[in-house]
Amino acid sequence: MHKVTLLPDKDKLPRNRHPWVFSGAVKDIEGAPATGDIIALRDAEGKFIAYGHFNKDSKIQVRLLSWDESRIPDEGWIRERIRDAVRDRAAILRDGATDTCRLIYSEGDLLPGLIVDRFGDHAVLQALSAGFDRIKEAAARILMDEAGVKGVYEKSDGDGRRMEGLPPHNGTLVGKEPPERILAHENGHLFHVSVAGQKTGFYADQRENRLTAARYAHGRRVLDLCCYTGAFSVYLAAAGATHVTLCDISDDAVEGAKRHLRLNNIPTDRTKFVTGDAFELLRNMARTGEKFDLIVLDPPKFVARAADLEKGLKGYKDLNLNAMKLLAPGGVLASFSCSGAVTMDRFRQTIAFAAKDAGREVRILHHLHQGSDHPVRVSVPETEYLKGVLGVVG
Repeated sequence: MHKVTLLPDKDKLPRNRHPWVFSGAVKDIEGAPATGDIIALRDAEGKFIAYGHFNKDSKIQVRLLSWDESRIPDEGWIRERIRDAVRDRAAILRDGATDTCRLIYSEGDLLPGLIVDRFGDHAVLQALSAGFDRIKEAAARILMDEAGVKGVYEKSDGDGRRMEGLPPHNGTLVGKEPPERILAHENGHLFHVSVAGQKTGFYADQRENRLTAARYAHGRRVLDLCCYTGAFSVYLAAAGATHVTLCDISDDAVEGAKRHLRLNNIPTDRTKFVTGDAFELLRNMARTGEKFDLIVLDPPKFVARAADLEKGLKGYKDLNLNAMKLLAPGGVLASFSCSGAVTMDRFRQTIAFAAKDAGREVRILHHLHQGSDHPVRVSVPETEYLKGVLGVVG
């Protein structure tokens, strides 16, 4: 087996089970491992640290898999990790009210570079590393066995693959091809999932937060900003919101939201749909004197990299400030950030700055996080990306 040796004093993070080894930490590469090969990582003294996937074309030159020297991560090892991940989601799927979740969450499930979402009887796989791109068909067959899905569709694209030097690839890997729209169930609500949509088609990470927000919806007028295809609105309307205004910059997303509300038998006279930029829409609503009792802010990622942090935080502050101006006294604000570089402390501080400038008082009732199917590894803080607050604005 080929070996990668680290520079002196570059072994702390990998020994603490952080899976990323950057090219700048590498002293020597023994032999000529091909992209996607499994290598043995060693410290500057030659002592074994872990096995991992190698990619000479990526800034992350090694993605670590196993720290057990006696167990090379072969197909049997991959099967065990997938079996563990499927077992950990059993509680989510057990009662039959939900058949959609993230089955495999990359580093969070000790499978860095592999993401799999389940929608009904189908799975959608993303191979975001060279190592898993090489063995994705084998992983798909294992998923068929362990998760009991009828087909595995690949949707591998985006920045992650580009950084790995991999071209995009979409198509059925094994089993049955998915329908144009898969009917998925989440806590008894119905959603059509298109594998041609964003990411793998649906944001399951907000499942538990949608339930929490729905507890405050009864009798309230709701604004769902950056609604995407309306999952929050379905929950809130079904929980008794008197009226829901859904906004998104994408016409396709708004059309999807309309379909989902119809699919869940939400009366059209209780809904309104608006297409446009979130910041402009909030300012226009303030000028016309609109008021809401509950606002959901679930914007896209504002901070793609650490260098964008301050600019992104300003965006979050402006969004929340303008939303607070539209909330009636005693209204509820559910606000989120999916930017991994923004910590919960910084996000909560940003909410506080927005409240100060709006002349409002915010009392936080819930700190919100990604769902349990997106587990956070304590050795990999990057696996925690979604954070939010739900509070009363006085």
